Order: sequence, then structure tokens, then C-alpha cells
Amino acid sequence: MTHVARYVYLFTICISFLSLPAFAGGVGSDQLLWEANQLFREFKDAEALEKFEQLIKEEPNHQEALCKATVLSTRIGGRFTDDTRKGQYFEKALSLSARAVGVDSTKAEANYARALALGSMSQVSGIKDRLIYLAISKRYIDRALAIDDKHAGAWHLQGRWSYKVANLTFAEKAASKLLVSSGELPIASNQDALSAITKAIALEPSNLLYYFDLARVQKDVDLKSECIETLQKALDQKLVTTEDLEISRRCKLLLQQMLKV
Repeated sequence: MTHVARYVYLFTICISFLSLPAFAGGVGSDQLLWEANQLFREFKDAEALEKFEQLIKEEPNHQEALCKATVLSTRIGGRFTDDTRKGQYFEKALSLSARAVGVDSTKAEANYARALALGSMSQVSGIKDRLIYLAISKRYIDRALAIDDKHAGAWHLQGRWSYKVANLTFAEKAASKLLVSSGELPIASNQDALSAITKAIALEPSNLLYYFDLARVQKDVDLKSECIETLQKALDQKLVTTEDLEISRRCKLLLQQMLKV
């Protein structure tokens, strides 16, 4: 091998080694995003959130990181049983989602993340704030679906929103009159919830939570055979996350209950 050929060969080897980090996800922020998304896909939520937050520190306007950190914060917060711990993560999601929408409000995922955070906050708030969060979240759900009418997550939120509003308590209905009169809190029905969640399932048929939520609404409106069918389909789905295990357990209990009726 000539000296020139040897140098070319060594140079090629060096370039190959230098390009390995890029192949594995890039360097710097690209590497962080690659690692965060890997953890996100593997449902390693705490680790993924940490990576996305690290990326956000480096790039405060990284919309994908802001959106996914919002989703992870609501997911992790939802696992706690006490409202204080839930609220800490939900408030973080609220802040992150506001920043995501601020970066570019024309993206469906940013509007979905904002609606998700607002809906989560409504779970740990008093009546007045709960109704305000519900009213505001509807705007972002509508925007997400207007931008992308095939966004399964947004259809699911639409279904849950409709179910919550259709089944407000007496105190909530009384308090909501001011909101309704100003047009901020539209009227919704269980049928609206059924329709929206059914669309979510059609778009993402492997999501176990969608089946469970659909079955709960079907139970409430006395659609027994449809409820049983939905639960049976739910139990046919592959379990991926620890949440899936818990949802599957709830599906089994609800199915047993429906079969006894």
C-alpha cells in the first residue's frame, strides 16, 4: 500500500468513527433529542422527562421537547394519589404547554399539549377554577382538531371533555351558568363523548385507555352490549406500559360487573 493510499485509508477510518455519534442521534441538542425520544418510546417517563428538560434548558423554544415534556408531566402526575403531588406535575405541564403554544400556535401537537395540561389541572382544582380550565381547554381541543382532524389524542380529549361537561354536579352546573351565558362553556352530551372517543379508537386502535373511557360512557348510558364488546376488545390489546396493566385490571372488573347485570 502506497503512502497516499495509506493516508486515504486512515482518513476514511477517522471520518467513520467521528460520524458514529451522529448516526446514533447526533451531537449536542440533536443527541439529547434522540436519547429523549428513545426513552419516550420505551415509556421510561421519568428519564425521558429529565432529558427533555435538559434539552429545553439548552433550547428554550424547542417545541417538540416542550410538547413531550408536557405529556410526560401529566402522565407522571396522574400516577400519584394525592392532589398535592399531582398538582406539582400538572402545574409544570401547564407552564411547559404555554411555552409550546407560544413558540408556534399553528401546530396541532402544541394545542393538544395545552388542552391536556388544562384538563389535567381541572382534576385538582376547586369548582370555579375547574370550570375555567374546562372552558379554556375546549378552545385548544378545537384548534388541535381544526389543524389536524386525525389527531387521536385530541379526539380522546374531546370525548373526555364532553363527558365531564355532560355530567357536571349540581354545584358545578349552578356555577357554570355564568360561563355558559357568556358562551365559554358549550353544552355537551354523553353522545358527543361516545362519538369523539370512537373516532380516537378508529385512529389509534391499540390505545387501551380509549377503550376503557368509551366503555365507561357506554355503561352510563345503558349500552350494555356495546360496553361488553368494547371491554372485550380492550382486553385483546397488547399491554405495553404499567398504566396498561392497571387499565386492563379495571377493564376486567368492569366487564365482570356488566356480565352480572
